[in-house]
Amino acid sequence: PRQPGQASPARERVNVVWFKTTDLRTHDHQPLLEAHAMGLPVLHVFIFDPTWYKSSTPLCNFPRTGPIRARFQLQCLADLRQKLEAAGHTLSVHVGRSTASVFQEISETFEVANVFAFHEVCEEELQIVDSVHFELDQQSAGPLKLSWGFELYHHDDLPFDPIRDRPMSYTAFRKRVEQGIPIRDPLPDPDLQGSAAATWTYDSEPLPSLEQIVDPGPSQAMDIDARAELQWVGGETAALERVQQYLFDTDSLGLRYVGATMTTNPSKSVLRDGAMTKLSPWLAHGCLSPRKLYAEVSGTKNKDR
Repeated sequence: PRQPGQASPARERVNVVWFKTTDLRTHDHQPLLEAHAMGLPVLHVFIFDPTWYKSSTPLCNFPRTGPIRARFQLQCLADLRQKLEAAGHTLSVHVGRSTASVFQEISETFEVANVFAFHEVCEEELQIVDSVHFELDQQSAGPLKLSWGFELYHHDDLPFDPIRDRPMSYTAFRKRVEQGIPIRDPLPDPDLQGSAAATWTYDSEPLPSLEQIVDPGPSQAMDIDARAELQWVGGETAALERVQQYLFDTDSLGLRYVGATMTTNPSKSVLRDGAMTKLSPWLAHGCLSPRKLYAEVSGTKNKDR
């Protein structure tokens, strides 16, 4: 313990990138890009907050995260950690602790210049964001800087207020945004090697096991059903491989994709191989940016012309 009158040890000044289950990638990632553009050491953090893994939904008491989804997330994190380590960084993963408590410890361990993360839109997620704001303020740490990044049409480009004037159906939304609203190009990749790595005690800890994250319960299978049409593997690498395979290697978008699924026409059955992209798990977990996908699809269209 520090003696009275003894100077406190200097803390390393760092930027923090707060990864969540909706942005597990390195491409088209504004928080990552901004954190690594400032010349400070960067700490990358992911938190298995018990809110999402050790509790049930208020309605019907369903588990918030089941074992198949949790396995996919672990694969995403393993891939993300591997990409960061290849550039001299790491991913600090925390299990069984609230997000607020992790950021309290970060603020006590480091001199936090900025925390970079993506915006949230739902009530419970916003409450966690508010708790991080509170902890940073309590510790006199730097600000939490939020960016939009999980949507195709950027929030700031919308011709209406998405809170007060949002369309009440998909069709109404589509008609309003298709009237000349641009889709932004993906952001450039961050220069991960241009920033030093912030080191922390937790950096060397392995990823948790599936059993450490979720309780399978008596009715939840831990194994993927062999009858599953596609065995999804989590991570940015697998997502980009699927895009390459579907769009370019097999040209399935041009030859097999059925488009609208509300049809009884057997020639447009979604059960046919290649009829659907099956990219949704990667998009949902942010392994694939929708703007990156749009740019790739636009590239195939231009090539066909």
